[in-house]
Formats: sequence, structure tokens, C-alpha cells
Amino acid sequence: MNKETTSASEEYDSKNTDRVVETLNKSTRGLTITDIASELSLNRHTVTKILDRMLIEKRVNYDEKGPAKIFYSTGESRFVGRVDQGKFDKLWIDVFKPKYEGEEESIRINQTKHDHLIRSSSKFRTVGAISVKKKNVINLIRILKDVARDEMGLKV
Repeated sequence: MNKETTSASEEYDSKNTDRVVETLNKSTRGLTITDIASELSLNRHTVTKILDRMLIEKRVNYDEKGPAKIFYSTGESRFVGRVDQGKFDKLWIDVFKPKYEGEEESIRINQTKHDHLIRSSSKFRTVGAISVKKKNVINLIRILKDVARDEMGLKV
């Protein structure tokens, strides 16, 4: 597993993405794709592509209400790195600052795999994700260190 450095393009620096994030952060109940597109004067398909990419990294989530998907922001996060486990298998790591008071800061690790059947700009889909609260990060590191040393014979 090689850790790759981050680049600005992976950190969602586009103007339209920033506008979508700001709009979702202002909304307390969430918005549909049509609502977002209308409010920002963007094409619905553009908003769909932006939300698809943001879903991969867990920056937004949605609830289904009948035929509509209501999208909402999961809170502020900062992308910190990506681990390529193979050509089509990646781990995305970010620090997550919760949206609501009383929730604890955490580290999120999201695994994506390439899906050849998806017809969108991003052909990666989420296959698993974990969120480790700040108070438990040190315990996770200890366990991973022990597993690496005892089970895999790695020097850490």
C-alpha cells in the first residue's frame, strides 16, 4: 500500500462544487437535485455529477422520500490522503468535523472500487466506510500496529 500525496483537484476546489456545498450547508432539511440546480442556476445533470463525486467521499448523504432523493451535507471535512490498494481499489481518508453540536470530531476512511457498469463521470462506488471518533483513534492505531507486527511480521 503506497500513500499518495494529495492534490488540489482531489479536494473539491471547483466553484460549482463549493456553491453546492454552501447551499446544502444553509439548508436544515436538505434539498433535491432539482432544488439545488434551480437555486444555483445550474444544469440538473451538472448537479448530479457533483453530488455523485461528493457521495463517494461521504461529504453528502441523502434520504429517499418517495421518488425523490433529499441531499444534505454531512458536515465539514478535510481530505488528507488516498491509499491506492490496486488499480481499481482506493481508500480515501479525511478528517470530519460534525455539523451538529455535541457530535465528536472523527476520521473517516472510505473504500471505493471501480465499477465498469456505472455510466457516470466517476466510475468508483463506495463499498465500505468507517468513522472513528477522535477519542478512539489512538486505540485503532494500537490495534493496527499490533496486527502489523504480530500477524504480518512488519516492523512498525
